[in-house]
Amino acid sequence: MNPIIEVLKTKDFKRLWFIGTTGMSMRWIEQIALGFYVYKITQDEFLVGLVFFFRNIPMLLFGAFIGVLSDEFDKKSILKATLLMTTIVYLLLTISSFLGQLNYFQICFGAFVAGVAWSFDFPIRRSLLSEIVDKRLYPSAIGLDMTSSNIARVIGPIFAGIVLQQVTLLPIYLFGTLMFLMAFIACSKVEIKAIPKSNKISSLKNLSNDLIEGIKYIFQSKTLVTVLVVTIVMNSLVFTYQSQLSVIVQNNLTDLPIILGVLAALEGLGATFGTLLIANFPFKRGVMIFLSGSFLFGFCIMAFAFSQSITLSIILMILGGFGMAGFGTLQSILIISSSDQKIRGRVLGILAITIGTQPIGAFLLGYFSREYSSVAALKFSVLIALILLFIITLVQMRKKTSS
Repeated sequence: MNPIIEVLKTKDFKRLWFIGTTGMSMRWIEQIALGFYVYKITQDEFLVGLVFFFRNIPMLLFGAFIGVLSDEFDKKSILKATLLMTTIVYLLLTISSFLGQLNYFQICFGAFVAGVAWSFDFPIRRSLLSEIVDKRLYPSAIGLDMTSSNIARVIGPIFAGIVLQQVTLLPIYLFGTLMFLMAFIACSKVEIKAIPKSNKISSLKNLSNDLIEGIKYIFQSKTLVTVLVVTIVMNSLVFTYQSQLSVIVQNNLTDLPIILGVLAALEGLGATFGTLLIANFPFKRGVMIFLSGSFLFGFCIMAFAFSQSITLSIILMILGGFGMAGFGTLQSILIISSSDQKIRGRVLGILAITIGTQPIGAFLLGYFSREYSSVAALKFSVLIALILLFIITLVQMRKKTSS
């Protein structure tokens, strides 16, 4: 039986898959909508970057401890509570926008809450996915999960671009309210069996000890160390381009929001095809695919920063999407397949910390964008990343030849 079909026959997988699709859809809708809207009303690159700082900082602040909690407590209950909280906040933002009282502070608060939801989703839902499928199906399960994320990256920005023709966030927040409510209902119906936990009462000291145990475990694996180091490089220096994407497109190409949405969507389209290839075909050199995808994505973003042609930008975004597929899909597969189930939540939590370096990069990119322009700041940031990726790849190749 085809592994993808086998995974899709798992009832709980489809529910968890839907929850992930919900979160990723809103993430990519807001990626375009918030940046465009804030830049339109403020004309300040730093304030645009600050929104994405709040959107991503929860991953850095809470990611590792959430991973530890997911190993100690019922993952389903934690996920349900997070989805309910997010639904309520989005409903309040919808009402505020409808009444014409939405302001910059509320946008930042909503971005922070959405970031908290994402920081819970990553270690908890991904860990649940690994518990309901056989280990041999991990690549297909993660590939499908990443495919839905990439499809969201296609549909979400286009939806945002259409809505933003009226320069309003009301439909965005209303849609988010409905999506997170449906995700909460889906989570309530998940029938996964909880893994027995120890009877100890977790304290802050226990959480810290468990976190340290997870860090020690990671340093015993060269693969895990490589994945986490590359994740830091990509998130702090390359993926930060997303916070200034609307500014770069408006300055270099066009101020039409629909074009901005289409360009972002094409990256997701390339990533979708790339992820499907990875999900359908077995891989033997996962780390090298991971590194190659990272380098390709960084190169395409660097070229995009120079581009003043919409046609060239379209090609670069599609190629960059293929690179993103190599990075994103292999990141999760390598982490899950290289860690024991009993400690996997902690490892995913530490991965969340490395992903959480993105807001620091976005904050700095926003500051230097205000001083030197978004294009100049992005070029310098990605150049540093490409140099570091080249060094990491050389080290990895030396390890392969010496082993």
